[in-house]
Amino acid sequence: MARRIRRHANPFHATNQVGPLDRMAVFGREAPLEVDIGCGGAGFLFERAKNHPEVDFVGFEVRLPVVQEAMARRDRLGLKNVVIYYANAHENLQGLVPPGVIRAFYVQFPDPCFKKRHHKRRMLKPVVVRRMAELLPMGGYVYAQSDVKPLAEEMYEFLAAEAALKSTLDPILTVPSPIDERTEWERHHEKNEEPIYRMWFEKVAEPSGPIPELEFRDTNPRRVEG
Repeated sequence: MARRIRRHANPFHATNQVGPLDRMAVFGREAPLEVDIGCGGAGFLFERAKNHPEVDFVGFEVRLPVVQEAMARRDRLGLKNVVIYYANAHENLQGLVPPGVIRAFYVQFPDPCFKKRHHKRRMLKPVVVRRMAELLPMGGYVYAQSDVKPLAEEMYEFLAAEAALKSTLDPILTVPSPIDERTEWERHHEKNEEPIYRMWFEKVAEPSGPIPELEFRDTNPRRVEG
């Protein structure tokens, strides 16, 4: 019988420390990196890894069974340029690698954490945005998407508040994906012609000053829109 994997998890239960990342030990080389924060089963990363063999990929996921299955699938596919860690990205970005090594971050369909007491679990928040901005090279980017419009609006607000980043897409539009690869959840929504809210921010300056102080929103569509 297949084991039941919880869709929601407390990211603070994943206390593993990954960095400093020894890229020679993990990948056998020091290539540019792309990082997926909350990668789930890593289908998106596997597609990226196959299509871009010159790049190495790191995924963070806070559900151990999902990580174990993803790594087993990686081995079956024979992909040497991707690794998935059971770890909370919030606690692992700082000091993971030197600035300029990670050329892209992905934040895709994060748990909206509707309950107020769970807001602190949200994947994207101002301190995480600052860490990403510090690590990216000039021209590096953050690509984020959600199927929950109020959450997407919060994500956009948090990214836009970081002066080091600049949006290259119109705010919160259901635009076609700017990249070829897809997550499983993304394919599901596209098949059913359901909206996906996408955003793309590029690094245009070095971050400075205090981290913006912004409040979490109520992102439950039933309360916000109804």
